[in-house]
Amino acid sequence: MLNLSRAVVRNFATSGVRRATPSTNIDKGYFEVKKIQDHFQKKDGKPVFLKGSAMDQVLYRVTMGLCLVAIGGMGKLFYDLSMPKKE
Repeated sequence: MLNLSRAVVRNFATSGVRRATPSTNIDKGYFEVKKIQDHFQKKDGKPVFLKGSAMDQVLYRVTMGLCLVAIGGMGKLFYDLSMPKKE
């Protein structure tokens, strides 16, 4: 009984794996995806979220600027709330 259960489990565990046979019918989309993967995995010192285009740089800098403005506004708010106004 144990051998039968092993055979069944082995059959289900390996049935989804197909051996790829070398063929000449490779979709051209594969090469486009491979080119994009190579571009994003290139070792150039940039983080992956800045490797896309110039628009990535713009969005990153706008986001950082807005974060700095928000932090400055929070600092001003905390200062105003901690120092009571003199009458």
